[in-house]
Amino acid sequence: MKMTKNKLAKGFTLVELLVVIAIIAALAALSTPVVLKQQKKASLAQAVNNAKQIGYLFKDFEDAYGAYPGTAAEYGLAASATSNTVFEKFYDAGFYDGDEEIFYAKATFTKKPDGDEVAAARCAAGEVGFGYSTNVANGLSSSDNAGLPLIFSPQTAVAAATFDSNAFGGSMVYLEIGGAVKTLPISAVAATDGQALVTRGGASVDLMAVANTDWAAITPTVVPPVSK
Repeated sequence: MKMTKNKLAKGFTLVELLVVIAIIAALAALSTPVVLKQQKKASLAQAVNNAKQIGYLFKDFEDAYGAYPGTAAEYGLAASATSNTVFEKFYDAGFYDGDEEIFYAKATFTKKPDGDEVAAARCAAGEVGFGYSTNVANGLSSSDNAGLPLIFSPQTAVAAATFDSNAFGGSMVYLEIGGAVKTLPISAVAATDGQALVTRGGASVDLMAVANTDWAAITPTVVPPVSK
């Protein structure tokens, strides 16, 4: 008499399936902070690189006109109430005809540029991530203190002189008037929350405030980007 063998059913039991799901969930939970940290590092690196590229445009502008752009109508160029329209002056003056992506930095009020650099579409709302410094309505220049911040990111809000510790993992980025691009940690201490602190005269002071003696006789004015 020929014996037959019963074949065991293949596949996961419910318990085994639940174990696999639990393992996947645990791995995902462990990897998420790492992924987010890397994303913030990438956003920081992009902002640093873009700030360097913008620095070359400011140099070209000053070489031609003797100063950086102000907010008033000047040199045959339109008035600039926002950093978006300040950066548009580079196009209008013929110093730049490239990708608007260089004016982008990740912030709560930005969106990825759409690559449309035609007329009103270039540097549109949300596509610029850097604030800009002037002396009231007047543009600064390389003759001013080299350590002053010319552009900066990521602000807590478009017109703010404080910084969002979340976007770049606790750091902010700024282009100095002298052309160097630097990063500073953002304070989380209650009294100085959101500030980027520098040491001046032996004291820790806000980079963006008149307590920073680098400003001297300059009235630091934030020219804001436009929110998305």
